[in-house]
Amino acid sequence: MSEHGPDLNELVGGDIPAHERERLQRAHEYLLAAGPLPELPPSLEQPPLVEDHHEQSAAFALLPRRSGRIMTLAAGFAAMTLVIGYVIGHHRASFDEVQAVEMHGTAQAPQAAGVIKVAERDADGNFPLEVSVNGLRPLPRGSYYVLYLNKGKRPVAICGSFLVQESATTVRMSAPYDFHKFSGWTVSVYNAGERKRGPTLLATGTAV
Repeated sequence: MSEHGPDLNELVGGDIPAHERERLQRAHEYLLAAGPLPELPPSLEQPPLVEDHHEQSAAFALLPRRSGRIMTLAAGFAAMTLVIGYVIGHHRASFDEVQAVEMHGTAQAPQAAGVIKVAERDADGNFPLEVSVNGLRPLPRGSYYVLYLNKGKRPVAICGSFLVQESATTVRMSAPYDFHKFSGWTVSVYNAGERKRGPTLLATGTAV
């Protein structure tokens, strides 16, 4: 080996073609002329420590600068949601009844009372109803109150069912019946596990 480095024959041997040896010889001379690679300084042997907030800042710096646009869209969406909520709430708060019928408590619930409001028949042929009751107690799980239409004193058509969490509630329902063919309304209780209708708690004395 020479003082400048190993000879080409020591690296590749002597049994290679002449044209390949010539190409390797030129590359070998270039490497010898360039000399050895410089040593890595100790300061770069370990990666520098970076604080978390710097890393986060660097990460966010790579993101597109759309925060202003996002905030604008978010504000617009919030305003739109507020308007929609107001319109829906206002629509639900109004109920254009054409007739209202009062209900009174029976001997089973003398403190109970209620009002049934009936609106015009809708495009599908149903009559929207708004039923407000008070003086009824919350029922155990699986039981509920049922609004009936009567013929005479006999309930014959179910208009809907509801629950109360306190003594008063207002619910909306709809029914397809021509109420003028019935004699009145009643509210009875359906008790879980029983096949027959429970006691009547509210009643009207007139037809709609």
